[in-house]
Amino acid sequence: MKTIQSNLRKSLFVTIILLSSVFLFSCLPETDKNQIPDAAFVSIFHGAPLTSDLDVFAESRMITQNPIKYGESFPYSRFFPGNRLLRFSPGHAVNTLLEEEFRFKKDSIYTVFLFNEESELKAIQIKDVWEEPNAEKAQIRLIHLSADTGQLTVIIDDSPDFFEEGLEFTQSTEFKSIDKGKHDVKVVASQTGETLLTVGEIELRGNRVYTLMIRGFENPTIPNNSLSVQILTNFIKFQ
Repeated sequence: MKTIQSNLRKSLFVTIILLSSVFLFSCLPETDKNQIPDAAFVSIFHGAPLTSDLDVFAESRMITQNPIKYGESFPYSRFFPGNRLLRFSPGHAVNTLLEEEFRFKKDSIYTVFLFNEESELKAIQIKDVWEEPNAEKAQIRLIHLSADTGQLTVIIDDSPDFFEEGLEFTQSTEFKSIDKGKHDVKVVASQTGETLLTVGEIELRGNRVYTLMIRGFENPTIPNNSLSVQILTNFIKFQ
């Protein structure tokens, strides 16, 4: 299996430069300009409905230029390896909603997913390990971020066993290979078999790595927080 080794890390480094250069060294200590310091690559996804737009701090330094909204992500950026204290606050406010320490290893890639409501904001750290995609295939994984739906089975193109069945809230799958093209997605309550959501013709492109997220509420209090499917692009392989 060809996972993220030196060549893929170089590609990810290029992706970060192209997509998020303003964040490149925001989380690293000052160092010799001729020396590239050891780093982990970390992204942060705001998946917490009914929660404010968020400023993110690494130790005492704010690393977001603008508050990230629900459904948005802070792109992969270089973090100094080791234990890093992340703090999440409402945009332009002084109070803290969540402060938690995460451990990041050198040359590893992570996504921190935020979930729950503002009064009980929580985060989960997931290590991102995928096989290198190609022109005909993408890589995709699933994460369950819908708090009120119970166990979920997500069916891709009428295949209930593409992902693991009975995924619990905050659980995720491994990345899997999938053909490029348009795919239908059906979200089913595992225990009752009820179809909760159907989304047709989601387009996935080759040379990309995706996360498929189930987010929002089956029984929302406001329309913008209804159960939905969201695709996050983790990585683009540039030719």
